[in-house]
Amino acid sequence: MYELSVTDEDIKYAASVLNIPRGFDLPRIDAIKCMKSRDIVACPGSGKTTVLLAKLIILSRHIPLKKNKGICILTHTNVAIDEIKDRLGDKANKLLSYPNFVGTLHSFISKFIASPAFVKYYSSRISRVFETEDYKLRLVRKYKTLYPPFSGSKLDKFLYGRLDDEIKESRVNITIGKAKEEMLRSLEFDYSDSAIKKVAFNKKTTVLKNPDTDSYKEYIKLIDELLNDGVCSYNELQGLALRYVNEFEKELQSIFSERFSFVFVDEMQDTSDLQMRILNKVFDEQKVIFQCFGDPQQTIYESEDKGCAWQPKEPLFIINSNRMSKSIAKVADVVALQPYGMQGRESQKNNLYSPVIITYKDNDVSRVLETFAKLIIKCQLNEQDSAIFKAVGMVKARNEGLSITSYFPEFEKYGVRKKVNNDFSGLRSYLVKLDSEVIEKEGIKAYYNRFILAILKFLRINDIKTTEGRYFSNVSFLKHLREMDERLYKTTHRYFARIILKIEKEKSVTASFQHIIAIIMNRLFSYKVDFLKDEFINGTAIYPTVAVKEANENTYTYENLSVEIESVHGVKGQTHTATLYLETFYFSKTNESIINYLIGEQNSSIEEHVEKHIRVAYVAMTRPTDLLCIVLNEEVYLEHETQLKRLGWVHHLDVLN
Repeated sequence: MYELSVTDEDIKYAASVLNIPRGFDLPRIDAIKCMKSRDIVACPGSGKTTVLLAKLIILSRHIPLKKNKGICILTHTNVAIDEIKDRLGDKANKLLSYPNFVGTLHSFISKFIASPAFVKYYSSRISRVFETEDYKLRLVRKYKTLYPPFSGSKLDKFLYGRLDDEIKESRVNITIGKAKEEMLRSLEFDYSDSAIKKVAFNKKTTVLKNPDTDSYKEYIKLIDELLNDGVCSYNELQGLALRYVNEFEKELQSIFSERFSFVFVDEMQDTSDLQMRILNKVFDEQKVIFQCFGDPQQTIYESEDKGCAWQPKEPLFIINSNRMSKSIAKVADVVALQPYGMQGRESQKNNLYSPVIITYKDNDVSRVLETFAKLIIKCQLNEQDSAIFKAVGMVKARNEGLSITSYFPEFEKYGVRKKVNNDFSGLRSYLVKLDSEVIEKEGIKAYYNRFILAILKFLRINDIKTTEGRYFSNVSFLKHLREMDERLYKTTHRYFARIILKIEKEKSVTASFQHIIAIIMNRLFSYKVDFLKDEFINGTAIYPTVAVKEANENTYTYENLSVEIESVHGVKGQTHTATLYLETFYFSKTNESIINYLIGEQNSSIEEHVEKHIRVAYVAMTRPTDLLCIVLNEEVYLEHETQLKRLGWVHHLDVLN
């Protein structure tokens, strides 16, 4: 085990590099100095990444480490990796070279475990890792190939047996076939317990668990055949990695303990059970210092209601938040499943705003967003520079009760959009032939979307905005085009249709599209395109992948104030000036179901979906710096008004009247 003593001088040095004039307080110093296999649990907005960076800066002074061993730094997103690189500056160079490793948990598993596993078990390399939906398309194709109609497939009979009676009774072969394919797409192999599960309404339900049944074997054969083709999803990639570490646990531990002295994992609460199993098997904590950073309270899963796979070992706590005010921290802490006394910051401007409850009657939430906007204006938060206002909620799982669309009918969940490459430095990249799988799934609309994105890119580059001063979105641009020049609107769509035909025949359409852009710019914005000098048009531009943030279509506007509408999952890790947590319906009303937690009463046993309500509420309520609002049925509020006010909540009418 590597022994290293961190001095006070090291701490001061790290603070100077990170530009922290006042230095670190005692809880953070304890976490930085800790050089044992011990976890760090940090509350939202506590700057835990800064603590990790300080630790890395200090360790970089000792590189090369004894026996030329390295440091392994794992995160869950490339954004986190970029932050580490940006904030460390020159100090990052040492950490980016061998024997160190800085990367996402997925890239680590893929590179060091799944890739050699693929070679061992399939004598080939992974050709491509597909997103879930794309992978399922290939799974269905393989199913049609291996088990055609009348082949006597037991899996086929299993799928048919789970169809709705109405579909079976229709006796329409095409309808039944499509329904079976949808059923197959909903299945997923869970490598944690070797069961085949149906994923629906954000829940997983076991449907096949006996490996001796023919239907189970046939489903496994589908996965195996795809793996033989070099095709897998992230789930299968990790499943293959788990198989490999189970077989070669001791050998892998020896290899990794020889290479690394330290392993740091950021945002550990986002680690799945499968990933946890892999990490625990490849890193021997008797030989490697293994530290995890995160907050188990912030675990929220899209597909399951289970809690956090990470169980911190002898954790060091950082409980004071630099983000939240004292009033917000107080009400957010009691909502946590396991409160640890989270503390907020003191008000810097003597403007400590009490958290607000916005009530509604009879499921009528049509005025909630307007009320939130008025509260922001009342508190003068809209006068702050770079203020961010968001309304967030759980995306409903069933077609009943309140949903985000109840508040904002135009809401579109970003997660369901196809993430085909949509931001390029040159026009030509938007005008290429798309994969047949994309066309099969989305139709020619996929081309239309790309064409609009190209126009939006041109508008952003040239800083052309709406009359409200915002960048155009897909919806706002088409609306503007139609309102300003309906003839041009129709002509543009006809041009699009012709261009698609040419692209499908693999003919060049760049000149035609340049002509469209020139006409639109001239007639709508009185802007003359210079074909020779414009780098985007002629393909010589080198822009960053996201030159300017594209306008968020999910935006509610009140007077000159904009509130972005998102799911709670979409804002995890973000900081807002003011946050509104919407009440939605997920098996029950999300805020009403946790009223006992909102008034500070913990329950010894709670239903599975209510536990998810609590976790999601905690994440939502810990986003804002200044103002927190939640939505609650008026009857529920009045019944618990005394307890809520005792904790610091106020009613929206008390603020606005």
